[in-house]
Amino acid sequence: MSDQDIKRLSDLAKKKLKAGVTKEQALQSFIRIGVMDEKGEFTKDYAILESVIKKV
Repeated sequence: MSDQDIKRLSDLAKKKLKAGVTKEQALQSFIRIGVMDEKGEFTKDYAILESVIKKV
């Protein structure tokens, strides 16, 4: 995953939060697409995103 991909995901997360998406809705979206597991932990391929999401 490139820095550009990470930036795009970060920007999308910020946009969704500003639009009124709840934290639970965002979490469910990440689970649905395989970025996070049911425990709310990042899957192996997306572990790098943890540091980005904490900044949002």
